[in-house]
Amino acid sequence: MTLPALPRFRSLFRKEMLETFRDWKMLSLVLTFAPFFVLLMYGYLGHTTPVFQIAVVNQDLGGSTGAGGSEHLGDDLVEMLRGVRSPEGDTVLRVRLVGEEELEGLLESRRADLAILVPPGFSEAVIGAREGGSPLPVPIRSRGDPGNPDYIMAAVWADMTTMAFVEIASGLRSPALLAPETVSGATSLNEFELYVPSLLILALMMLMFTAAGALIREKDKGTLIRLRLSKLTAVEWLTAVSSTQLIVGILALGLTYLTAMAVGYRANGSLLILFLVGALASLSIMAISVLVASFLRTVFDLVTVGCFPFFILMFFSGGMFPLPGVSLFSWGERVISLNEVLPTTHAIAALNRVLSYDAGLGDITYEITAMVILTVAFFAVGTWIFTRRHMPAVG
Repeated sequence: MTLPALPRFRSLFRKEMLETFRDWKMLSLVLTFAPFFVLLMYGYLGHTTPVFQIAVVNQDLGGSTGAGGSEHLGDDLVEMLRGVRSPEGDTVLRVRLVGEEELEGLLESRRADLAILVPPGFSEAVIGAREGGSPLPVPIRSRGDPGNPDYIMAAVWADMTTMAFVEIASGLRSPALLAPETVSGATSLNEFELYVPSLLILALMMLMFTAAGALIREKDKGTLIRLRLSKLTAVEWLTAVSSTQLIVGILALGLTYLTAMAVGYRANGSLLILFLVGALASLSIMAISVLVASFLRTVFDLVTVGCFPFFILMFFSGGMFPLPGVSLFSWGERVISLNEVLPTTHAIAALNRVLSYDAGLGDITYEITAMVILTVAFFAVGTWIFTRRHMPAVG
């Protein structure tokens, strides 16, 4: 197997570039698809810290102190819940007082993520504990819908705030002290920022349509017959197509990243490593595209049947939502999961570590190695099948 001669490669590369940019509709879709989703996700998630809706039924009747005064600690608890702030100073809990009869409707319609019921004897119990008595504990009940993804986080914030309030109001301290720490070098990320690495790889996944389209288009037009007569090998042709798609991929990645920056995203890691991972991911998508194009006959097949492998990459790479690991085998201490057979899984993992935790090349060696191995494997299988099915005279 020989490397393509430079003059012939230049001609093939020029031809592929012209045809790729001539199909401006498909190219525009590839370049703008991920930036559109960046703007969409930012509109939903990016402009604020997540705010959880808390409905409070305050049945506290107040309590008398030993000095003859009275306190309504239920009201003080509500104010403390309203004052909860994130590390960035944003409001976390939006609290409103409601009647008990309203709770079911609020929870079912998800106008409330959590309901808290403060019992009538709340103040008396806290005051009694503070003044050295032995009052019976009173239950502070909470209710929520386990089908609501915000329920657990709302319950954590509310429970921790309530326990802190009781400690402060009663003067009693727990013997255990919670001391949370963050990963070294990481800053607080909102939901939008957590999705950015996946959206960057989504921009590259769209290459499947331009890459596979370039291969199918030549077969549709009968160009492969002339290419066979010119003694062109599959490796020469695929090298020219891959080089073109690599350029398109870098453009799509850059445009998506600039769009994220325009709405306030700032990466913690190196942009050089970002584009290195992006280049490897582009080649891996090209390799998968060769395999996909081997089984398709027309461009119409690509935009219909070809959507199936695209959605496999999109959803099973772990970028849109976390997937449970289906173990295949163990390699040393590392368990290899089913979705790790997709190079895009490793690309998303690498970008997460680089952009969120300022990881260097040494920190993502495993991900890069896996991407290279899988890319070579997909290229080998795809080229072999494509050659046998569509270029039988070459080999």
